[in-house]
Amino acid sequence: MPLKPVVFVPGFPASELRQKSKNRTIFPPALKDLTDKEKKKKIIRLLSGPDDPPGDIVTGEPIRGVLGVAKQAQSLYDLLRDYGYTTQDGSLLAPVGWDWRKAVDDVTVQADLAGAIERLAQQHGRKVVVIIHSTGGLVLRALLEARPQLASKIEQILAFGVPWAGTLKAVRFLGKGEAFGLIFFGKKLIGLNASEVREVMTRCQAGYDLFPPDPLKTGLQGPDGKNLDLFVNTSQKQIGPLVETSWIPSGPAKDFMREMAAKADQRLGKRTSAIELPDGFPMPPITNVVGWGAATETRCVLTANGTLEFQPDTKDGDGTVAMASAGWLRGPGVRTFFLPIGLFANFIIPERHPRIWDPPPVREIFNQVLKDTEPVPFVCGAIDGDEAVDPTVSFTVRLVASDTEGKPLPNAKATFTTLPGKPTVSFGPNAVRKEVVLKRSGLKSNVGSNLFRFRADVFWGTGGIEERREVPLLVHV
Repeated sequence: MPLKPVVFVPGFPASELRQKSKNRTIFPPALKDLTDKEKKKKIIRLLSGPDDPPGDIVTGEPIRGVLGVAKQAQSLYDLLRDYGYTTQDGSLLAPVGWDWRKAVDDVTVQADLAGAIERLAQQHGRKVVVIIHSTGGLVLRALLEARPQLASKIEQILAFGVPWAGTLKAVRFLGKGEAFGLIFFGKKLIGLNASEVREVMTRCQAGYDLFPPDPLKTGLQGPDGKNLDLFVNTSQKQIGPLVETSWIPSGPAKDFMREMAAKADQRLGKRTSAIELPDGFPMPPITNVVGWGAATETRCVLTANGTLEFQPDTKDGDGTVAMASAGWLRGPGVRTFFLPIGLFANFIIPERHPRIWDPPPVREIFNQVLKDTEPVPFVCGAIDGDEAVDPTVSFTVRLVASDTEGKPLPNAKATFTTLPGKPTVSFGPNAVRKEVVLKRSGLKSNVGSNLFRFRADVFWGTGGIEERREVPLLVHV
């Protein structure tokens, strides 16, 4: 079977920015620029704009890795290489970097993405698969809503950790800042400190575009009808940080922030959980992967005096995007799969938002989308990443049992067959996720010197016909 053409759109700020006049990459910054005070100031000025001369800062490719250490897009390319894809000539795989300082619906951002879709579709005489990560999903949505005819050139969309209803990480970036870089020996940061990051990000329109929208314009309820409650006031009422802007410092020096917030609200403050394209064009099918199990900011309170109070992190997200936002998307053709973030029996490095496609269960989804393999129920499990390596505490197992469309499997239950007493738990009606807390007492290593391998048998079925899937698990003891 011939390979399908693939377009990849990364998140924010996951694309290189280059300075044409000096033929160099300014983001991500090189170590030599970060360790020199004056050079770092120049990088911050360049990233903060305005471009001088206009057009001197251009977009490069999606960032393959940060500071030569942490893989980003490269980890996706490594996975796609197993299918036969390469980024060498862009004939089958077209990564599209975009200028994250601009709006997600900026005409130049849209032109680059539209060009890649049209080029690959025409070159291969068939529809393309579009892989979107994080903010890249908002870029694609804006493009299709503006140019719905492009939807006819897309076979499927594969979405990873997309903040369909916004993310509080952007609120933190713009409201408080957050350091970017590497920590050496727990002390020295090689990168940008929180203040420097805030200086850059407050000038980026895409940062405001990532805020949760106005609940007076947008129905911010999940599939269960409950409020998402990402951004609330002290009375726990949902509000919109783009319209309730007391978190922005007063005075004319910050008027630009109020203006950029107003622009984002005007363009994106009203949206729907189901993407409906104009002129009757149908949306391509979307496979929506939602991370679950990494410490994530899931609620922020705006106090009466304008202070942003981020509530303690929960495990209801992928480390960057809350599960409530990534799972907000619905409508015809949308199937959502929840992916446990943590330690898998055959993959012991818990990968979070930047590499959400790495865990082994995702390979089933890639096979279905890229190779048209027969869909099978999405059944998997992982150990909480923090608890897995601490032999002194109980540990949480996160299990998922959903059908080929991401819906609950009937009468799903899990039996820990290889544990003493063979404990059994039910997923419950209308549930695809289950958390189970287990004790380490009595568990002895059976793999190497300090690992215990066991399994959960997941059962489901109706009418006396029962199916089973073994879920291997691994924990430190």
